[in-house]
Amino acid sequence: MIHVKNIWKIFIDDLKHIVLNPVAIIIALGLIIIPSLYAWFNIAASWDPYSNTKGLKVAVVNEDKGASIDSIFDTDIDDSLINIGEMILDELRKNDQIGWQFVDSSDAIDGVESGKYYAAVVVPEDFSQKISSVLTTDIERPVLQYYVNEKKNAIATKITDKGVETVQQQINETFINSTSKVFSKVLNNYSEDWSTDKETGRNDVISSLTDAKKDLNQVVDTITMLQSTLQTVNTLNDGVKGTLPDVNKMITSGGQTADSAKDLIDASRGFSGIMTDGLKDTLDNIMKIEETVYETFQAVNKLTDASADTVADSLKNMQGLLQAGLDQINGVIKVLGTLNQSLPVPISDASVLQQQLTALAKQQQEVINKLASAEKTVRQTKHLPDDVEEDIGNSLDGLYNTISEVLNFYNGRVEVPLKDSLDKTYDALGVTSGALDSIGGLVGQVDGTLSSVTASSQSLIESLDSARSLIGRSQERIDDMIESVNKVADSKQLNKIMDIMKNDPEQFSEFMKTPTDMVTNKIYPVETYGSAMAPFYSVLAIWVGGMLLVALLKCKVEEKRAVGLKLYETYLGRYMTFLLFGILQALVVALGDLYLLKIQCLHPGKFILAAIFASIIFNSIIYSMTISFGDVGKAIAIVFMVIQVAGSGGTFPIQVTPRFFQMVNPLLPFTHLINAMRECVAGMYQNDYWRYLGNVVIFIPISLLVGIVLRKKVLELNEFFEEKLSETGIF
Repeated sequence: MIHVKNIWKIFIDDLKHIVLNPVAIIIALGLIIIPSLYAWFNIAASWDPYSNTKGLKVAVVNEDKGASIDSIFDTDIDDSLINIGEMILDELRKNDQIGWQFVDSSDAIDGVESGKYYAAVVVPEDFSQKISSVLTTDIERPVLQYYVNEKKNAIATKITDKGVETVQQQINETFINSTSKVFSKVLNNYSEDWSTDKETGRNDVISSLTDAKKDLNQVVDTITMLQSTLQTVNTLNDGVKGTLPDVNKMITSGGQTADSAKDLIDASRGFSGIMTDGLKDTLDNIMKIEETVYETFQAVNKLTDASADTVADSLKNMQGLLQAGLDQINGVIKVLGTLNQSLPVPISDASVLQQQLTALAKQQQEVINKLASAEKTVRQTKHLPDDVEEDIGNSLDGLYNTISEVLNFYNGRVEVPLKDSLDKTYDALGVTSGALDSIGGLVGQVDGTLSSVTASSQSLIESLDSARSLIGRSQERIDDMIESVNKVADSKQLNKIMDIMKNDPEQFSEFMKTPTDMVTNKIYPVETYGSAMAPFYSVLAIWVGGMLLVALLKCKVEEKRAVGLKLYETYLGRYMTFLLFGILQALVVALGDLYLLKIQCLHPGKFILAAIFASIIFNSIIYSMTISFGDVGKAIAIVFMVIQVAGSGGTFPIQVTPRFFQMVNPLLPFTHLINAMRECVAGMYQNDYWRYLGNVVIFIPISLLVGIVLRKKVLELNEFFEEKLSETGIF
């Protein structure tokens, strides 16, 4: 009981000394009020910083020349011209969240360098053009130039970054809105055409494919007839050649007359007509193949992307048909060359025809390569690009015109001279039939010529067999294509898509711009940023108040008042004075937060209690460290405060701080007291408030241990340090 009286006496005497001294009263009031100013000014300064960002100047430069989506879709639709840059500026003029400054490029960059602007955004001249390329096969990514002055202010750059994100979002929304509006109009038009002309379109495609199949049947008939003609030529050749040895024998023995030789030559004279007609029929057949391929391609163009596999198969079959025609062209070149070389006087126009056929073969090979490339594209992308389709169509048209010119050239310039030349060869043989020696030489010439013609004709017959086989497979694929067209036209999925495409283009574009709506449900909402930061700054101010107390108040009781008193009695007696000042400081801070700044607080009574509890804990720690270690204890308290500011999670989430601070976070009193005040500001969750306060109670016995028990151990050492420091005249 005596010990309690001694402790109480020290506390009462301290109060008397303060009350009876006007200067002490002024200092005491300052000690009580000053810590609250630290909290109030910081809370007020950060009350709602994100509502004042319009003072941050960001330069915007638009050099965009715009683009036309209309040209991409190859349509004639209103409102297809877009200029993303102008749209951005129009929207930013309505946006007062950032201080947007609309200037030219040189002013913007110079302003960022000088610090006049925090940042600058430059929209290049090809921005709309490149961003529209996403609707083509040649995509180019547009680039916004962003200049930022990170030297001027660390937080400001983060805010301007968010502003630029707003620009990017505006770009995305503007582009999606514009393109989807045009796209929707295109689809809407297509859907109307599909709905009204679906059956007509299907019938047109099937009709074209059926005509192509009939044309192929005619080509097969022509090939069969041509093969029969060539077989007749070969049979005749073999017959003529079979009689030639008898002629030689006849010449050697002299047993036959010249009239017998003439009869043999006249018997083979029909060869010239058969051969020239066969060449004409072959060229006609090649022309029919070209015409069939062209008509088949026109039919394929009417198919939709939904039948991409059918289109690809058709392109492959067309390659086969053209390859068959190419083989026939090469066969005609070979036969024509053999005949022309065998004539006594080669025909110059026949040589020209060979050159034309060689150029035609090259042109046909190029078209085959284009069809192969188109087939690969369709199989990979399920789509035949318009430019590729147009190129192939033009190439097939040119191929058809070329073979027409070649056929006309043969009919007008080669066929008759070739037949006459062959006939004259037989006439020359007939004139010289009386001279057996001359006939013997000519017989050898005829034998060689007939052998070459027979070989060339056989090669052409084999080419025609290959062509007939390819045409047969093409006819099968045409049947499959007709079936696929019917499936596509009757497809429930495609019809459903067409129904969707009939939607209002404006509604469609608005949906594409913002396809989802978000409803924010705030759990424990906080009205202002200042209210959210009040727990941190309030707790920090209470700790600063404790530091002020040990800086201005003496922790040790005067020696004359401490005579006969126990160490713990002087400790607790003076601690009550510190505790009183600390509680008053906490009350001023908490009441000022609530009624001066009017922070949001759902539980003001518990907020005040948390502030008082924080003062008791903090003063216990600071007072014990100082009374035990003197000035070194004050330094330790300052270091401890710095660690708590960084490691308590009062500003940034603790998860984004380095590993060390995440480890010490649960051990710091700041952490739990700030969380307790947050419960009061935003709302309670179960018993978290009391749990947070309970977590810091452990610091009271630790402080008593340091201030009473440990103090005895270090008292002499502490006095030694203080003596040495005082000797320096500085500390």
